[in-house]
Amino acid sequence: MQRSVPTRTLWITALIAILATPTQAATTALVGGTLIDGTGSPPLNRSVVLIRDDRIVAVGREGDVPIPADAARVSTVGYTVLPGLIDVAVHLNEIGHGSRARWREAYEPLMDKVVLPLASRALLAAGVTTARDVATPIENSRTVRRRIVDGKMPGPTLLLAGTHIGRDAHAHSRVLIARTATELRAAVDKLAAVGADAVILEDAAEYSAGELSTLHYAVEDAGLRWYAWVRSDADIAPAVRAGAFGLISLGGDFHDTLPSEAISALTARAATGRPVYWALGASVLTNHEWMRANSAVLDEARWKAALPPVVAQDIQQSLADLDQHPIDLETPNLRHSVLGSRIRSARNAGARFLVGSLAGEPGHITSRATWQEAEALVTEAGYTPTEALRAATLDAAFALGQDADIGSIAPGKYADIVAVRGDVLRSIDHLADVRLVYRHGVRYTPTVATVAADEEE
Repeated sequence: MQRSVPTRTLWITALIAILATPTQAATTALVGGTLIDGTGSPPLNRSVVLIRDDRIVAVGREGDVPIPADAARVSTVGYTVLPGLIDVAVHLNEIGHGSRARWREAYEPLMDKVVLPLASRALLAAGVTTARDVATPIENSRTVRRRIVDGKMPGPTLLLAGTHIGRDAHAHSRVLIARTATELRAAVDKLAAVGADAVILEDAAEYSAGELSTLHYAVEDAGLRWYAWVRSDADIAPAVRAGAFGLISLGGDFHDTLPSEAISALTARAATGRPVYWALGASVLTNHEWMRANSAVLDEARWKAALPPVVAQDIQQSLADLDQHPIDLETPNLRHSVLGSRIRSARNAGARFLVGSLAGEPGHITSRATWQEAEALVTEAGYTPTEALRAATLDAAFALGQDADIGSIAPGKYADIVAVRGDVLRSIDHLADVRLVYRHGVRYTPTVATVAADEEE
């Protein structure tokens, strides 16, 4: 029997009830935690981070940084203090439901008023202070971004790529159809006109070199960067040779290494000093295989806390038995079996990985996805925790063209800061245990029932 769809009034009421209230003091001192500044520098124990309004004004060790008498002192003892996480590839229009068909039927009518705000709130509660959406039509997501900027709702700083450009329609994504060089330029101009921060191209292997060149120069003329969405290995080499700034997704192939043509293209780009930045979405597969073996993670309270109970229950039911009701991932078992070797072949060829989780994909719950992607870089790509954290902070900021303002904890940058319990350099999955979130100097309390408000000194 089909479950009933919640009424619009119930959804909106539930949403309003779970949104955390931001708090802010003119000057705040985060005192006592172990600081990882995002640059790869050694951790700083007994740290002080001084925030004034929306910026960081001083960073150092206790006793070395004067703390104004009127500053609000917030204890971070026992916490790791980090730059706000940056997820360069999320789906705001989905939050992990196991069935895209049911999601689109039951939930997409509520996209603007409920789904997009829920996804934004869940990302912020997970310590993501900047995110780039790579799927939602900008006409829908602009309003949410404006409300976040205006302080009317919680959420990360949002960059919007909007609808992808492609030669043909795809079942799993909306595509702005462009089959000729003229249509490619027109599609880029259209996205630029509605405020896209980047352009994403699908089907790169289906375009000629001349058509890809037209796209590249159209994007440059618009002052943007373009990325190729990898559906198969065949998309990699032509996109890299045509000047794509980066790639998104590892594709659906299950060979144990990338083809020689792709390796050659990646290597040649790295040799120029302009490596390809790649958001893999590897954790979509690692999470899927983990849940197949251990569905107990679905009983955890943390991921449900940022959702109305009726939504959390529906998502949990859709993911409860992945063997009996598989989600719509192509050959997940085969792809997962070669995931590590494929990633390592790309890394050896000079690709630079970023944390781009594809949060919201079926089974990939938004509030869990970003830390799982950082973990996948450690377990599958061979990154150290320090390297994975940089991929989620300063490297990601650079790829977004935002490194002057975000990505590390340094005087002059925005006060985008998170604190997690435990030592993430020993175990990267401590990123899941977020206790403090500041975005632009405003403090938000993660909505986790078991976590008390942080004590002020």
